[in-house]
Amino acid sequence: MARFAPLAAAVIAVAVFILDTLTTFDIAIAVLYVVVVLLALNFAGKIELVAIGAGCMGLTLLSFLLSHGHQLPADSIGRCLVSLAAIGITTFLAFRVKAAIGILADSEQRYRSIFLATGVGILQMDFTGLKNAFDRYKSNNLQSIDDIERREPGFARSALKMFKLTNANNTALNMFNAPNVGALELLLPSLVSEDMEGKVWKLLASLWAGNQSYEAEAVLKMSDGRQLIFLYNVAVPFDRPALDMVLISIMDVTARREAENELHAARSQLAHVARVATLGELTVSIAHELNQPLAAVVTNGGAGLRWLKREVPDLTKVQSSMESMVADATRASDVIKHLRGLSVKSPPDPDNVDLNEVAEETITLLQREIDINQVSLKVDLAEDLPKVVGDRVQLQQVVLNLLLNAIQAMAHVPESRRELLVRSSREESAVLFSVHDTGPGIPPEIASNLFDPFYTTKPDGMGMGLSICRSILTVHGGGINASSEPGAGTTFEFTIPFNREIG
Repeated sequence: MARFAPLAAAVIAVAVFILDTLTTFDIAIAVLYVVVVLLALNFAGKIELVAIGAGCMGLTLLSFLLSHGHQLPADSIGRCLVSLAAIGITTFLAFRVKAAIGILADSEQRYRSIFLATGVGILQMDFTGLKNAFDRYKSNNLQSIDDIERREPGFARSALKMFKLTNANNTALNMFNAPNVGALELLLPSLVSEDMEGKVWKLLASLWAGNQSYEAEAVLKMSDGRQLIFLYNVAVPFDRPALDMVLISIMDVTARREAENELHAARSQLAHVARVATLGELTVSIAHELNQPLAAVVTNGGAGLRWLKREVPDLTKVQSSMESMVADATRASDVIKHLRGLSVKSPPDPDNVDLNEVAEETITLLQREIDINQVSLKVDLAEDLPKVVGDRVQLQQVVLNLLLNAIQAMAHVPESRRELLVRSSREESAVLFSVHDTGPGIPPEIASNLFDPFYTTKPDGMGMGLSICRSILTVHGGGINASSEPGAGTTFEFTIPFNREIG
């Protein structure tokens, strides 16, 4: 049609000119030039369109002069002016339409370029079949996706077959090694394993609720055996409630997740090294903690033997000695167990952890340090403190570092002023744990660097203790901060939410 538009416009223009010039009809024949202008929309640019409109107006004036000469009847002048006005208005509107078409074409070209060439895979899907299924379920008084799952457990798998792929960009095709859109459409359902059906149900719940966006991660097993991690976002345009056009953007984050896992492993290894280094500082205290119960075992064992060697063995005394031996051996065993937990390198093991128990165990481990430094200890642990989800060893490392730092901070303070306060409390959705010392405080100029790696004010320090504490608490969804007033001591506080799930 567009190929013949220039010829049709020229023929019409000539015909209108001849009719307008040679006939004496009492009608504004020149108005038909608007057809020429409208046809020009198919082949002319904006400047050419204006030129054609001006040409039609010129032909109208020329025809008027040729057909009337020096006679200028009022009715003819009126028809001429009407024709000129009609052509001018049509040209103006056609110019605006042409400009809008140009903007729309540029926008569509940009969209197509982005769609095809972007580094993010994009799938254009038609979910009309799913929408129709939803409507049927709603008409049967099903109120939620949970109702559908109870009635038809296999609906998630069948829903995948209702997703129609209408287009895909080059990045998406390359991601899945698909030669074309048709091949990719056949491949997609097979990539979703049974383990992923839980995520499919969550997507269906989002679509059922009418949400315009849903984002999640998925692990897909490719046809060549590789397992890739994808971050995908499902977007429903607000003006497409029929779900006839749904855009799914896909990003391969496998390398990123592998890098994060390696970083996490490196952090765990560094935390292990720091724990071992801290235990090295506590060698004397650890030896004392073990020596006391072991010495008591020897003493009670000797006493028991003496009671047995009497002419009439005092079995009651023997039983008491043996019970004391068992208690002291258990005490030594507990110390070793706690030390082993801190020193052995093992992967994080999330569990429900009672921070009060962690604090009490750590205080027991540091009791000799507290005694020999003549620190006055006050413990204020909240009753019925909610348990938090986390790795017990890592959380004990945090408490151990904070307590040891507090004890060391008061080394040059007069003995009468060495006070250590350990407190736990419950906030709205988190557990708050604080350690306060009466040391010299932290100078303002170094406060902002406290949690930086390798920053230390100790001559023999590594500068990793507080940095590791912050990393551990961040992984647990919490945070740590310090407040200090020079000369009045320092308080370290950390929080951990207690409403997080294990996983």
